[in-house]
Amino acid sequence: MGTALLVMLSGLILGGLLNVLIVRIPREGRLLGWPRCIRTGDALVWWQLIPVVGWLVQRGRARNGQPLHWIYPFVEVVCGLTLLRLYQLYGLGPTFYYLTFVCAVLVITGAIDWLYRYIYTAVIFGGVIGAFLFSLVTGIIDWRLMILGALTGGFVFLLFYLLARMLFPSAGVPFGLGDVYLAIFIGTAVGFLHLGAALFAGMILAGIVSAGILIVRATGRPTPTYIAYGSYLCLGVILFIASGGIGV
Repeated sequence: MGTALLVMLSGLILGGLLNVLIVRIPREGRLLGWPRCIRTGDALVWWQLIPVVGWLVQRGRARNGQPLHWIYPFVEVVCGLTLLRLYQLYGLGPTFYYLTFVCAVLVITGAIDWLYRYIYTAVIFGGVIGAFLFSLVTGIIDWRLMILGALTGGFVFLLFYLLARMLFPSAGVPFGLGDVYLAIFIGTAVGFLHLGAALFAGMILAGIVSAGILIVRATGRPTPTYIAYGSYLCLGVILFIASGGIGV
């Protein structure tokens, strides 16, 4: 029980660190330096950095009254629960650390895509290299299955991208190349044998949300014109991993 609690607290702290990257990668382009408020630019005090608690104490608002996005405490909670679940499934062995890395890349990518509608190739391909090297050293997933998974995921989603370009020639394409790169990372991270189930989980999430939007739109009420497909894909893969889908 004590170890599980420490693991969950470590996950919350990891989420806080990932939030720094989620803010800095698209807004500042730097990784070092004391965190600053995204609304005022002021340096954060120590209690504002406490995962979830800092956001709640501020009631989700900066000092100037502007709202702070709910995704930041959401990231921390997701990381805490995910690490706890991985510990329950695999203990503190190599698989735990490997899947923690994979989920961290997915969290960063999904959160940035939700906030900025953009998937950073540096994050994705850095994740591909890291996952491949980690698994190559530990033997968690056969390197040949990783390569096959990357090629398959990239090819299938490239077809989706080209189809979307043909179906929506004069409008914003609802499916971008960033999603293709993301599929390459997912294929690398989970391997060819688990690729279909992992992608299916994310596609189901995105499909449910899209169906809901269409239903609401049919009633005449305003609806979003864009969904962060990559975000749902990332969340679906995290749920797949947390369900024990990798099974290694």
